[in-house]
Amino acid sequence: MSTKVLFVGGYGRSGSTLLDRMLGQVEGVCSVGELRHVFREGYLENRLCGCGSRFRSCPFWREVTRDAFGEMDRFDAWELLGAKERVDRWWRLPQLAWGLGSPARRADLARYRDALGRLYAAIAAVSGADVIVDSSKDVSHGYVLRGIAEPVETYVLHLVRDSRAVAHSWRRRKFNPGSGGDMQRYSLLRTSAEWTVINALTTLHGRIDPRYRVLRYADLAADPRAAVQGVLELLGEGHRRAPFRAPDTVVLGADHTAAGNPVRFHRGELRVHPDEEWRRHMPAQGRALVTALTLPALVRYGCM
Repeated sequence: MSTKVLFVGGYGRSGSTLLDRMLGQVEGVCSVGELRHVFREGYLENRLCGCGSRFRSCPFWREVTRDAFGEMDRFDAWELLGAKERVDRWWRLPQLAWGLGSPARRADLARYRDALGRLYAAIAAVSGADVIVDSSKDVSHGYVLRGIAEPVETYVLHLVRDSRAVAHSWRRRKFNPGSGGDMQRYSLLRTSAEWTVINALTTLHGRIDPRYRVLRYADLAADPRAAVQGVLELLGEGHRRAPFRAPDTVVLGADHTAAGNPVRFHRGELRVHPDEEWRRHMPAQGRALVTALTLPALVRYGCM
């Protein structure tokens, strides 16, 4: 039986963790956060799981690891992390998409894909879920997933947020309980360039696979219940329902997310509303700069 994996692609600070968490409340759906970082941040750095336990002590991840790789205390993640870091890079998209590259790199890619396939299969077995949500976003990770053999069935949801809201978010100081420190902060120039390139590369999924859809963050925030239902329809799971108490209010339980935005630790009711902070607080000069640098894509994605 195949396992459906929903890869949420796009650029960072676009609301992927929020969407991941909302989908994770649906029966039969398992939210695992940004799985791309599990070997470093989970196995090696032993950061907090979304449930609040340290990753290597979390009963869920210990059982998943046992099914996929053997006992947690004996599993050495360094080799897999090395293979991942040699192939999971955006500039290696030709290799990931078309199998190009040296024999050594192709072997690394095969090893990494095999490990991810075993990991997804174990997550499905332990959770009992039919759908796994992986909100890694990184464009190269999406192309790695495309080459995993059965029983993984990959879907791509391209989440796009207004570049100015994204740039404002990357400039803010934000504490990450998972790492115990502040999250990274990027300049307006870096954010504008990366937002444009990564969204363009993610769009290419739509040219080679019908299991691709674009969702604007503005639409997600305006009507989260309808947006979540639309994603379930994409997955062929439209009969399932998320536990919304109102069109804009969802109830979040504990999820075993490996990495992601601090909202992955939220419990209880969460009211989702449109993001207006950047409109009120982003300096006019910075807003004008980001608008000018990203204008064609803003128009293309209907953000203007």
